[in-house]
Amino acid sequence: MNLPHVLPLDRARCIEQVRALPSLPAVVVQLMSLLQQQDVNLDPIAETLSLDQALAAKVLQLANSPFYGMSGRITSIRDGINILGLRPLSTLVLAAVLTVQFDQLHGKALHLEEFWCHSIGCAVAARALAEEQGLDEASAFTAGLLHDVGLLVLDSLYPIEMAQALQWAVENDAPHLQAEQALLGVSHAEVGAWLAEHWHFAPEVLEAISRHHNPPDSAQLSLTDLVHGANALVHALDLAGVAHEAVPPLHPGAWSRLAPSRQNLPRLLARVEQEFEQLRAILRPTQEISA
Repeated sequence: MNLPHVLPLDRARCIEQVRALPSLPAVVVQLMSLLQQQDVNLDPIAETLSLDQALAAKVLQLANSPFYGMSGRITSIRDGINILGLRPLSTLVLAAVLTVQFDQLHGKALHLEEFWCHSIGCAVAARALAEEQGLDEASAFTAGLLHDVGLLVLDSLYPIEMAQALQWAVENDAPHLQAEQALLGVSHAEVGAWLAEHWHFAPEVLEAISRHHNPPDSAQLSLTDLVHGANALVHALDLAGVAHEAVPPLHPGAWSRLAPSRQNLPRLLARVEQEFEQLRAILRPTQEISA
């Protein structure tokens, strides 16, 4: 394989640029903290949501979506929270917020609609696997949603280099990860973990992002295993409709630890497809980029 003349990125400089990216809004951080508390009252959540007009509008839009059957009848934030429920609210709010962040983190090489569809699909699949295994569903959804965010960061900060890497991957029928490592010297998994750290997500979420292509060997099932398996399942289902779709290699140990039963797998896949369609209908990026 002939490599184009692309110099590896300066890792230290790349980390500095990631840390210079906007932090998550304070309202979002406060809201995520509230939603993680046990027996939290609806009033502080409604008050916090009301501080961010765009986020409040998104919650009302979600509550009034056809999925909930209340079209046009929900006018207050508190009623919207009641309709959505606290557990779905936490994941929906995170997804809505990251839609805005993803809109701001792109260059020209990636197709944002495809990226967003794959991210939503992986979040839904990771949450379904977590529920089946009795693990934390919210963390699984978060890590699944963020697992590829490093692609957006690289596309935003280094659009020319990223475009060359993606083109090289297509021409050589190689995974994106291999192209990034060969041409750029850093991977989207590493960069995504740097951003998640900058956004103050939990250490286990950082590890799931940084190692979602190569989970560590372990005796116990981990969040990283969930995201690794979810990523493979969503690629196999081709939920994003990518022209050059390919299922990444599955780590035997991670798949063994996940061990979805042959009997339950069809039901799991059907659930992922259904929930993906529901979320895609109500959470879409506002911009779309041609590849």
